[in-house]
Amino acid sequence: MQLKKLFLAAGLAAALTLSLSGCGGSGSTSSSSSGTSAGDAASSSGTASGSGTATASSSGFTFTYEDTTVVMGSEADPVIEALGDDYEYFESASCAFDGLDKVYTYSHFKLNTYPVDDVDYVLSIVFRDDTIETEEGITIGRSKDDVIEAYGEPDEEKTASLVYERDDTTITFGITGDAVSTVTIAAVTE
Repeated sequence: MQLKKLFLAAGLAAALTLSLSGCGGSGSTSSSSSGTSAGDAASSSGTASGSGTATASSSGFTFTYEDTTVVMGSEADPVIEALGDDYEYFESASCAFDGLDKVYTYSHFKLNTYPVDDVDYVLSIVFRDDTIETEEGITIGRSKDDVIEAYGEPDEEKTASLVYERDDTTITFGITGDAVSTVTIAAVTE
């Protein structure tokens, strides 16, 4: 069952990082024009914080950008508000859920969401460049050995990726040659 959830989360993250239009027809794109800076926003449920800490279900893999910690599977609206309004937006009918999958593309990463009962939740963070790092200090471009030193032996190793599981989250490092080429931190959904 855990492997099935892992494949579902990986598949959803991959689908969301693509154009999304093949799944639900045409999508919609726009630039954001409203939002709040990370220092001004804090979630009432504690899923995003200007203080750099996450307080709700953060025992899995998380991602911190500037002063905002993103907890996978947390409500998306407070996180997006905390991250600010400097993003490109895309949405499309969800292949796996009832509603819209949404992608918020920031300068250095993409934040993907999924809907449940008219509420959006954080599905994944996908790194776009080597200027950001995981909580354990791994960036795109680091070596496979650096990943294993930081995380230990992977829960799953494929030809081109290392997958680690922690509670209801995964972190997947795409490996090209001996270097990290992609990083995806994702919630495991049922």
